[in-house]
Amino acid sequence: MVKRREPKARTLTAEQIEAFAAGAENGGQPETVKEPELNRNAKRDYKAIQVPFNQYEYEQLELGSQLSGRTKLNFIRYALLKFSEELQKEQG
Repeated sequence: MVKRREPKARTLTAEQIEAFAAGAENGGQPETVKEPELNRNAKRDYKAIQVPFNQYEYEQLELGSQLSGRTKLNFIRYALLKFSEELQKEQG
């Protein structure tokens, strides 16, 4: 014999009902969530990339890192941040 499954009745709390009603009042658009402040000195485990260089680019990287007294990775990060800041100043 087939056992029929009946959906379980959901009981909603007052907060869930209010949240649903608030969503209906603003056209179904969720309330804007403030993005968290990013830490400039956070641990570097978010993303990693592998960048292939040609010989000229790699020699320029070595030269720049030696002249600045930085490691190659630190030199790349420093250049990325400085160039990004310059572009942001130009845009706005």
